Amino acid sequence: MKSLFVLAIIAVSMAFGHTDVLESGGIASGFLHPISGLDHILAMLGVGFLAFYANSKGYLTLVAFIGAMMIAAVAGYAGVAFVGVEEGILLSVAVIFTLIGFANRLSINFIVAMVAFFGLFHGYAHGAEFSEGSFLAYMLGFSISTLILHLMGMAIAFGYSKSNLKAVFVK
Repeated sequence: MKSLFVLAIIAVSMAFGHTDVLESGGIASGFLHPISGLDHILAMLGVGFLAFYANSKGYLTLVAFIGAMMIAAVAGYAGVAFVGVEEGILLSVAVIFTLIGFANRLSINFIVAMVAFFGLFHGYAHGAEFSEGSFLAYMLGFSISTLILHLMGMAIAFGYSKSNLKAVFVK
């Protein structure tokens, strides 16, 4: 099962998420967009890790990311100018993974604000790259895919917390 997951990550990371290939509209292209680039995959899994390690209100990180992502997607679709989208997406991976190490010591409000901020960049990229078809179905597709990646991140973090790997990496 683990090797299947690794193969899936490698396969989808060979495509960069910001091309017009997947943007034909509808739920399927929306679903595929977050898993078509390593930048999105890592950020979404990272939000799941962060939600797991934050505290009992970690679920708010998922709500904040997806909510901000959907709002920014509408802005991107409407053609609102937004500077530094690709840089913000790349920075989101670094910051989210850094926050994981401090999640149980940081305020949930700070974590939620940071996650929502970076959700804006991801959402804008999704909305700005939409070209045809049903935008609502497209949004539903990328929201479902994002939630699945978040939940996978939480599951991986849970598995890690129960494994012997902690003793190897955390002293």
